[in-house]
Amino acid sequence: MALTKPTKRGRRDHRVPQKQVSPVPDDLVADEPKPSEDRLPKRLEDQLLQMCLAFQEADYRAEIHNWQVVVSPAANREHVDIIDRLSDLLYPLKLANRWRFHQSWGVHIPPQPDLRLPDLMVVPERAEAFDEMRAHGRSLLLAVEVCSFSTRKVDWQEKPLDYARAGVPLYLIVDPLATPRTVTLMSDPLPDLGPRDDRQPYQRIVTAEEGEVLELPEPFGMKIETSALFDEVVSPPEPAE
Repeated sequence: MALTKPTKRGRRDHRVPQKQVSPVPDDLVADEPKPSEDRLPKRLEDQLLQMCLAFQEADYRAEIHNWQVVVSPAANREHVDIIDRLSDLLYPLKLANRWRFHQSWGVHIPPQPDLRLPDLMVVPERAEAFDEMRAHGRSLLLAVEVCSFSTRKVDWQEKPLDYARAGVPLYLIVDPLATPRTVTLMSDPLPDLGPRDDRQPYQRIVTAEEGEVLELPEPFGMKIETSALFDEVVSPPEPAE
């Protein structure tokens, strides 16, 4: 099925210089304390991971950020529907390439023992594991976060740097709280980022508003109609030219 032609309204597709205005929505911009780079005893790292595991086994989403366990509330209906619709769009590629979809396996964020848990993580059949709970970010194909009222600030302000530091090549932010609703793809992470880095961590940022078409580069090589992520009817993906 052919996709609708994207409009030009609000579309932003640009190469990001190392110093630039942040892509974070204006209502989320605020001064935040920088994470500590201090290393703590290995025993504490093990305790944090065990605590995360206990939360996850109790059906909570638990991450580690700056040596602290952060527990997120359960996702709402809109949130899980968006992930389900995106999964449907990507499923033919998953089958053809023997990829894996994960929602409970995390990403290791060096140099701390930090763990981020994407709403959807797409990995090759043999992803490179850091340990039983975390994958090396460089082995991911795509990390996806869907913004909610409780996670939107983290998804926009903290996770781009964390995922880029980990080497995640593609980071997709679906923001149903924006007006109009948006889908943003970040790619080309800087290779030398630190926990205190103020540079834009991804060198390329493309934002499409609902109703526009967003292209996922290789290894996906496909275009998605963004309205398909928010509507009940999912259109099939269109191959990239």
